[in-house]
Amino acid sequence: MLYHVSPTAGLKALMPKVSTHGTAYVYAIENMVTGLLFGAKCDDFDFDISTNGQGKPVLLECYPDAFRTVYQGRSCSVYMVDDAGFERGRTSWEPELVCGHEVPVLEEIAIPDLYERLLNEEAHGQLTIRRYEHTDEYRQKIAAHIVDRLIRFGIDLDHAAESDPRFATHYRGIIEQLRLAADGHLLP
Repeated sequence: MLYHVSPTAGLKALMPKVSTHGTAYVYAIENMVTGLLFGAKCDDFDFDISTNGQGKPVLLECYPDAFRTVYQGRSCSVYMVDDAGFERGRTSWEPELVCGHEVPVLEEIAIPDLYERLLNEEAHGQLTIRRYEHTDEYRQKIAAHIVDRLIRFGIDLDHAAESDPRFATHYRGIIEQLRLAADGHLLP
């Protein structure tokens, strides 16, 4: 049994969609709590999501109050699907499984308050949430994550601030420095 979590309720089948990987997939995961992290619209510019040694999800905020901003006041649905046809290793994130064709939903579980549910999972040790820290170590880790994603996803640095408010606020300095580094003046 695998889980697919979506802000959209009432789905009877999951259809492949193109995401940052560039190929149309249905995405699923084995750990429902990890899946819940995708129950609201968010991406790698909101959080750095990983797993600990026991396979439990670890969420790092990429900017102050990202957790509350993304999840508070949101509901979602957890869709249970058969694991037949799903493959691991097609994306760069090990916990993620993908399927290239339509997947029937076996069961739907409504989550009326995603924010409260995630706080409850944290309280019960099923999720680690690291709130944004104004420390050099934390900010260095997040900066490296953001730079990696800006480059990996081919973000147009000249127009990034116009395309996403997070780029104009939280990541303006990083983007400006990357633009300067890419202008060629550092080369011999």
